[in-house]
Amino acid sequence: MTRILQTLLFILWVFGLFQILFPTLLADNLLAPLLAFSAICAVPKANRSVKILISVLATVTIILAQIYDQWGAIETGLRRATIFPAFLATILLLRATADQRPEITAARDLFTSLEREKRDSVLVVGGFLIGSVLQVSVFAIMAPILGRNAAESERREVFVAAMRGMALVPLWSPFVVGMAIASQYLPKVPLWQIVSLGLGLSSCCIVLSIICFDRKGGLNSLWLSLMTLAPIAPPIVIAALLVIGTSIGTGFSTIQSLIIALPIPCLIAVALSSRGSIPIALKTTVKSLPRIGPETAILVFATILGSVFEKALPDMGLLNWLQGMQLSSIAIIFLLILAMIAAGLMAVHSIVSGTILLVIFTSIPTGLADLIIMQAILVGWGLCTPVSISSLSIVTGASMFEVPMTRLITWSNFIYVFVAGIFCAIVLTAINPLLMAY
Repeated sequence: MTRILQTLLFILWVFGLFQILFPTLLADNLLAPLLAFSAICAVPKANRSVKILISVLATVTIILAQIYDQWGAIETGLRRATIFPAFLATILLLRATADQRPEITAARDLFTSLEREKRDSVLVVGGFLIGSVLQVSVFAIMAPILGRNAAESERREVFVAAMRGMALVPLWSPFVVGMAIASQYLPKVPLWQIVSLGLGLSSCCIVLSIICFDRKGGLNSLWLSLMTLAPIAPPIVIAALLVIGTSIGTGFSTIQSLIIALPIPCLIAVALSSRGSIPIALKTTVKSLPRIGPETAILVFATILGSVFEKALPDMGLLNWLQGMQLSSIAIIFLLILAMIAAGLMAVHSIVSGTILLVIFTSIPTGLADLIIMQAILVGWGLCTPVSISSLSIVTGASMFEVPMTRLITWSNFIYVFVAGIFCAIVLTAINPLLMAY
């Protein structure tokens, strides 16, 4: 089954790339059934929680399709989801490239040489920078900071600090699933705008974290972390600029731009590395494809549910009820962010809560610019991860740092999440009138 899934996902990657550059009806008709078969093959490989989630998504989809006679929307959702395997596979290639770059080796050496009293700020900024590309794989770099005999409390401290940086990655990074999904529902938002606004909010939240939550907090700690991690930043900036430039130059969506812009530069980056090997990078990427099977399945079932939900919404009365409430733009911004965080607290996967909120609030007048809606969703998407037992970051951190998942969700990060969420909501509220005026 693993080999079949690997082959299917590779075909979906190649076909997805081809379909962006040379769209044909034949490829479009092949992608949907291949994706459906891949999602089914991926379910047996998933862990118990993912199987339960997929079962719930499928059940709710069938119920809604039956009640509101929207069976046709299932195919629409499936076709909408065909781009995700190519996106996830490209991210795998990006990670395989990073593993062969000297910057990642330098990062490993840096983290293992940190003094305990000075490391919090570096962990926050490092989690943010490296996590922007490697995402949860950043914990594999940070875990060796501690020796095998380190106390659980110390392992927990390292994860909690790094998690505050990781939580800010979805606010700006085009390399995360949250951005991919949001751009599907709000395709007219220019990538450079969401990246710029997200980086601005992230920078403010990093300062907040270092000053208020680090043991050796202060601007000196922030400066130290920036100077320490400066050599790691250029490759991340270059990758982001490549995607932004492709989006601006071609008019492709964010996710399409990433899929076509990164593969060749990744291979060039590997070739230019003194110890790089293109065959190893490609082999590693292809061998890793089955790992994205469960995530692909979640995306497929969530997107199908979103499509059915979107078609059924006019007949559900929910839109009329929301419009009757006459929510202000301020209330909607706070609602989007806090609803994502609350869903995370209840262990609802962010792919599900994000999709549902995007469907609802792109279907009614909100008085909000599309950029603000997208950023509010991404703020909530990121900030729910440190407090959600269903988040991949918590699950991976528990494995890497050998700490129970429930102990990785701390009061300090609870407070940080809500303070940062309220701060971002206030900033977005202030910016919205300026955007709506133009």
